[in-house]
Amino acid sequence: MNIRISVRRFHPDSGEPPRWQEYEIPHAPRMTVLEALLHIYERLDPTLAFRFGCRFSKCGLCAVEVNGRPRMACFTEVRDRMRIGPLSRMPVVRDLVVDRAGFLESLRALELYLPDSQTPPSAPAVVRCPEAREKLLLCIECLGCNATCPETCPFDPGRAGPYVFVKLAQLHFDPRDGRDRRAQARKLGIERCLECRKCYCINGIDIQRHAIAVLAAAESVHPEQPCRS
Repeated sequence: MNIRISVRRFHPDSGEPPRWQEYEIPHAPRMTVLEALLHIYERLDPTLAFRFGCRFSKCGLCAVEVNGRPRMACFTEVRDRMRIGPLSRMPVVRDLVVDRAGFLESLRALELYLPDSQTPPSAPAVVRCPEAREKLLLCIECLGCNATCPETCPFDPGRAGPYVFVKLAQLHFDPRDGRDRRAQARKLGIERCLECRKCYCINGIDIQRHAIAVLAAAESVHPEQPCRS
């Protein structure tokens, strides 16, 4: 059985606006969107541009929008009449490829990493709220959450979307990080996220509960205190 899918095509150097191109491909049981794209590239149209890596929904590189919603191409079954496009609110390099590297580079000033300490710890670190942090570590940096956020503005660190708040929450729960990540989140305008509730994670993180609500709370969470996330 054959199915038809539409893929959003765009080449910035062509001077032409984005367009939808339809392809007819053979369908197999449990065939994924990524497998469909690979069939198009290998058999029908070698000019189609897209990214993929692990094929096991672990690297985040193959994130696209399927019928207007972020999905992992390697983990989403392809259906007849699907429309596959690049992630919204991200600069498009070509077709389904977005400028991930440029976006992440623009966040360098936010220091979304642990400090480089030359002194070894005197005792094992006690993770704050291990259950909440374990949930946050499901983030595979696909940037799909940013595609669901109406406030995201690429290359503006002050409107970098829920991805930044997930990273800040990860660091907030890490005892090796000495920075005040809640104060940092407030400077980035996390208050406007409390009522929005439009963002979501395609890998199962409850962004509102485990990131935004935690960072927007007034009190601090210490290792010896019960987790309130």
